[in-house]
Amino acid sequence: MDDRFLVARARAGDDSAFAALIKAHERSLYCTALSLLRSSWEASDAVQEAFLEAYSKLQTLREPAKFRPWLARILVNICYQMLGRGRRTVPVEEVPERAAHVFIGSEESLDLMAALRSLDEEHRWVVALRYFHDLKVDEIAAIMDCPAGTVKSRLNRALEKLNARLAGTIQKEVAE
Repeated sequence: MDDRFLVARARAGDDSAFAALIKAHERSLYCTALSLLRSSWEASDAVQEAFLEAYSKLQTLREPAKFRPWLARILVNICYQMLGRGRRTVPVEEVPERAAHVFIGSEESLDLMAALRSLDEEHRWVVALRYFHDLKVDEIAAIMDCPAGTVKSRLNRALEKLNARLAGTIQKEVAE
């Protein structure tokens, strides 16, 4: 179903329409949050907070057709807040536990996630928003409050770094 239709139904009080919006966007939001926060627990929390905030502020959305970038902006703001809090805490090793959202994929996908986590913050954000949330360059620029050219250059640099990192992984596996 189209986001515009679901947003209209959700605004009219149809909770099943909002549940359908959650189902449609949950995976991409989680992948985005995981790549930004580097913690499955924090990513799950960020996604839940983003949906709660979206639900409570759904009436303020001016253009229902732009639900996806609006939701991504909410998630990015929450991730920024969580990263700010994280800098003041003592880092501990993440306890392995079955999370509500588990990234299940091929070994190559796991290598990609590891390579993505190795990028610096500004490059990680643009890749996550472009490829996990499928946003356009101008939508990412609006979310990150920077020119579209900056987004394009960060995206190109990030892809070069990912390519080099993943090529190194492949070459290492072949040599072994």
